[in-house]
Amino acid sequence: MKIQSAKAGIGTGRAGLQAASGLFSSAGLFDKGVKSFNPLDLNPYLLFDAQTSMIGTLENPTLDLDPSKQDTLDVITATRAGVATYTDFNGNIATASPNTVRVDHVDGVPMILVEPTATNLVTHSEDFSQWTGENATIQSDVIISPSGSQDGSKMVASNSVQRQGINKAQTQSGDLAFSVFAKKGEYDVIQLTDAVNASSYANFNLTSGTVGSYAGYTPKIELVGNDWFRCSVTFNSTTINKVRLTIAEQDNDGRLETFAGNGADGLYIWGAQLETGIATSYIPTSGSTAQRAADDLKITGSAFSNFYNQSEGTFYVEFNPRELASANNTTLELSDGTGNERILSLAYSSYHAYFVDGGVEQANLDGGTYTVGAVNRLAFSYKANNIQASVGGGSVVTDTSASIPTLDRLIIGNQTVANNRQLNGHVKRLLFWPYHSDSL
Repeated sequence: MKIQSAKAGIGTGRAGLQAASGLFSSAGLFDKGVKSFNPLDLNPYLLFDAQTSMIGTLENPTLDLDPSKQDTLDVITATRAGVATYTDFNGNIATASPNTVRVDHVDGVPMILVEPTATNLVTHSEDFSQWTGENATIQSDVIISPSGSQDGSKMVASNSVQRQGINKAQTQSGDLAFSVFAKKGEYDVIQLTDAVNASSYANFNLTSGTVGSYAGYTPKIELVGNDWFRCSVTFNSTTINKVRLTIAEQDNDGRLETFAGNGADGLYIWGAQLETGIATSYIPTSGSTAQRAADDLKITGSAFSNFYNQSEGTFYVEFNPRELASANNTTLELSDGTGNERILSLAYSSYHAYFVDGGVEQANLDGGTYTVGAVNRLAFSYKANNIQASVGGGSVVTDTSASIPTLDRLIIGNQTVANNRQLNGHVKRLLFWPYHSDSL
């Protein structure tokens, strides 16, 4: 069967990595009508004549990290001191053992979770009876929480005033993220704020799953299952002395309205967290602050040499970053353990395919624009004097004067030299073919 002739190449021809039948377009691995990425299921290369196309090569990668298939991740050596949480297949917040790859089922899609070190500064993240009531009371362990256990609390309005909620004394400065899991009860709007910036707030509607009125903060709401939402706000360059959770009778104008609490009606809460930067995976606390160690994921030794081709190859990665705030968020790096020999790709506005050989920069390609909170797609091919890259099927960028570094490891979502530049997000798929697209 020959529907379309194959003329391989990342940017040119009709069967390359991003042309009409390639990795990025309508007949390739990312058909717009297909939500999940599974090249074996899609089998796109059957469109081509077997003798002149990529069938048998790009259809058979030597590395395919597919989080939906646990055994494909066995080649990864995971290092993380201590436990960490993730969302399991059932949508519950579960605990991963030390030194394991966390497969986080975000929106029901399994993805590798890679995060930096973080500390929950709230000392009682689930026992809200340890917080200070502001015309509200707490009923503990009354509902199934996102953990799957009956350890969720109800915040009950008990008076007839504007502010009806709870607060936790917390003196911190800088860029901070405050989050809580919440579910509607008789009331369905919760407000997150702090005690210093009275004009800054964010109201979250727990019926519609939307952010209502807000000012001064960057708000975000995420459905986590069973009508629970994770609501978060980012305080930028702020000094706080309290964090507050408040029942908001109305959210359309941002102001707390006076309403009569009856001592029974309220809404549900679980898992409060205050941390520097942006909101990351939940860190439970019980009487003191708690830290989650960073994820360090590598493929080394024979596991690396079994898939990698020094002279030429093609990488493809799908990833979902939480931030693009700086050049510190790494998608992947290949190296020899130093900064002198490496291929680096950052979740940033440049350095999508950065090559260093003998300590000298060989190529630094900017393939396009990434988006925070969405799945982004990057493909790059390499061989001597022929580096090509593209983001999301966009225009190809090329470097025709580059030597290839000598490498012995793949690091997923981090770097070798600066070992504190985790992706802070998810990797949905990572593949490698031992060919440059132009070699096919």
